[in-house]
Amino acid sequence: MGNLLKIFFLLILFPIVIIAQSSKKNYEYNIDLLHMKNDEVMVSFTPPKNNLEKGKFIIPKLVPGFYQAMNFGQYVSDVIATDKNGKKIRTERLDKNSWMVNDLKHVKKISYLVTDGWDSLQQNTDGAKSAGSTFKKDSVFVINYNSLVGYFEEMKDAPYEISINKNKDFYASSALDYKKKNDSTDIVWAKDYRKLVDSPVLYCVPDTTWLKIGTTEVLVSFYNNKERHYSQKIADHIKTILENQKAYLGGKLPVDKYAFLIYFETSKERGSIADGLEHSRSTVCLYRSGNMNFLPDALNRVAAHEFFHIITPLHIHSGEIQHYDFLNPTMSEHLWLYEGMTEYATIHMPIKQKMISLADFEKKLEEKIQGMKEFDNTLSFTELSKNAMERQDQYMNFYQKGPLLGLCLDIKLRELSGGKMGTQDLMQRLMKKYGEDKYFNDNDLFDEITKMTYPEIRTFFKDFIEGTKPIPLKEYLAKVGFTYDETTGKIGTLVNPDSKQIALRKAWIDQ
Repeated sequence: MGNLLKIFFLLILFPIVIIAQSSKKNYEYNIDLLHMKNDEVMVSFTPPKNNLEKGKFIIPKLVPGFYQAMNFGQYVSDVIATDKNGKKIRTERLDKNSWMVNDLKHVKKISYLVTDGWDSLQQNTDGAKSAGSTFKKDSVFVINYNSLVGYFEEMKDAPYEISINKNKDFYASSALDYKKKNDSTDIVWAKDYRKLVDSPVLYCVPDTTWLKIGTTEVLVSFYNNKERHYSQKIADHIKTILENQKAYLGGKLPVDKYAFLIYFETSKERGSIADGLEHSRSTVCLYRSGNMNFLPDALNRVAAHEFFHIITPLHIHSGEIQHYDFLNPTMSEHLWLYEGMTEYATIHMPIKQKMISLADFEKKLEEKIQGMKEFDNTLSFTELSKNAMERQDQYMNFYQKGPLLGLCLDIKLRELSGGKMGTQDLMQRLMKKYGEDKYFNDNDLFDEITKMTYPEIRTFFKDFIEGTKPIPLKEYLAKVGFTYDETTGKIGTLVNPDSKQIALRKAWIDQ
């Protein structure tokens, strides 16, 4: 996992004709990747038509999936606003991430410079690069729009039309649909700022491979300054994972397009560095190492987890996610669902689809149990989730204890239903009830799940997720014919399980 962190948000693709019909209501941006100086990119835009005396312009302080301030406004300088005659209109920098623009109704154009964020992150903070952007003229651009594009507090929900001036040989790899205006200009449209930020793009000479997984188009895009034609090898490795995920999810994936954007930097340093951030319909993966031998297997592990985020939080999420505040966000209490259940599906799918042996599955569970012991397990998971920014030291327990909670929930559901319902079925029901554009209220989710399932499930949530009772792993594993030694942390199988244990195990993992 490394520090692969999460995020969530939705992407909706619209044809170019809609842009022309509603341009006055759009943010009309231009990003110039051709004429750079000092590693700085010129960005300019026309605000949506408005009657505002002034407006607060914001570049995000932080983004979903990271729980520390990234302050992307620190890379922005020389903000200038002008009217239709080119006359300057007063702007005032309020803090690292916001500016007040006066007489906004008469502003025709706002321009500013954005510096390469990767260099600054490396020098000044411990932050990961995957949420930032890098500009290597004539080579590669990794663009997260949260570091180049902003919004006005008073006009949060307007659409975006982005025009990108770029090298004629460069290709835009993204989950969004980029259209060619001419050889050196692309245009892309996003429904709103959340969708734009959720859609990073890799610009470079293309090394791309497309996979067809059921009805879903999966783009694998790769960049390295030395190696070419490597995306096919990666695609061949991850195809089996994706096919089995499709089967695990009922035979159909709930998205039309997905993109893996992979940047590899060759280094003479010993060891390997990995960093990444997944989005609703794409994942950014950054690697640095002396060779690429480890890369296909590493990406297999990434694909196994990140791809499952098309379920949650893309199709199952709270209002805190739907209406994310990029300056002062309110955290949801359901990271047990977004990360814990996603990681549970990651370890459950291979045994359910017969990709690994029972011994391998037992070993993975033992690793999670051992990993959980490194954290404070007297903390309530809902409270920890709400306070994830303050308790980053405990955040990674959502990937250790979280999937173990998922395991117990799965077993409990199968016990109550006589093997007919598990967490796979629960997630499908939640997707059907909510979906991309409908969110749940944070305080209501446990009760909503209880209505879909059994009264005993509400007690499970109260005891182990809202509450701080230790997970009864020994008791729950015994229900499906496994032994668990609490002293050694070892898992085994019962020598003579009864018929009920055998039936539940068969329903749970098909073993």
